[in-house]
Amino acid sequence: MKICVLSRASRGGYDPSVFHLGQRRLPVVAVLKQWTDAGQRYFDVRVEDGRHFVLRHDPATGVWELAAAYSGRKVPAAVVRL
Repeated sequence: MKICVLSRASRGGYDPSVFHLGQRRLPVVAVLKQWTDAGQRYFDVRVEDGRHFVLRHDPATGVWELAAAYSGRKVPAAVVRL
């Protein structure tokens, strides 16, 4: 699912700071983990209410996508497969 992400400069490029999921604005309070796979960057982030999301960024196109969502307890709440 494509999403709108605002990012900030970091050592490795740009890290997500806020993203929009539908009408909800979700500030990122922590980037817990990040990795690269098949040329795309992945970010495991935590938002204010404790939920975790995996955001995928394609640096070649600039497109951000929601790859997974988790409750605050790190139990899968929903996984989006593209």
